[in-house]
Amino acid sequence: MTVTEIWAAIDIHLGQVVSLRRGRPEESTIWNSNPIEVADRWQDENAYGLHLVDLNAALGDGSNRNIVESILHNAKIPIQIAGGIRGYKDAKRWLAEGATRVVLGTLAYENPSELHKIIETLGAEKIVVAVDYRNETIVTHAWKREQRLNVHEAIRNLQAAGIKTVLATATELDGMATGPDLDTLRKMRNLTSMHILASGGIRTINDVHKLQQVGVDGVIAGRALYEGTLRLVDVGL
Repeated sequence: MTVTEIWAAIDIHLGQVVSLRRGRPEESTIWNSNPIEVADRWQDENAYGLHLVDLNAALGDGSNRNIVESILHNAKIPIQIAGGIRGYKDAKRWLAEGATRVVLGTLAYENPSELHKIIETLGAEKIVVAVDYRNETIVTHAWKREQRLNVHEAIRNLQAAGIKTVLATATELDGMATGPDLDTLRKMRNLTSMHILASGGIRTINDVHKLQQVGVDGVIAGRALYEGTLRLVDVGL
């Protein structure tokens, strides 16, 4: 298998492009005050797509909707939207604005009937479910709350529900640039035929190659791109 998708992460907090460490706003690195400029850069450098995260919406303390909409309306590459999507109406609205896919987190675990409605009405190909985990236990609510569910059970449940794509994030590695969680990703790959996107800890092209060997279908790269330890030109997709 080969990694076919390299998504450039654009995490937006208070109108600025940032990277958090382990999802903590108090451990934030600000990269740029113009997210639209950043989106243009990654598009020009041939990212497969943009992974836009409205951190304020995710944290429940605001919104960067106008910025996200501006990026959506100008992009010529796929965009998936994450952060604060709490129901069918939110998902439908973002897809109508031009998003390729929407990423569902807490909703997917705590409101299965709403998840089913979204899949049936909007199409499973438009949905990504976040498999955010700490010590192989699923975490939700902006990574603040543990579910009584491990990643293996989650993968089986999501596949049974008709999900086509999951985004696996080792939250303790996110933004740390210390390498991805290959062991857990390998276990996931052995459990499912779903499309797997990997996030958390990626630093270099060597990490991407290791993920290729594990068999993930795509990666979300954030801090590594901004620090320059990973360059899209080196990926060669």
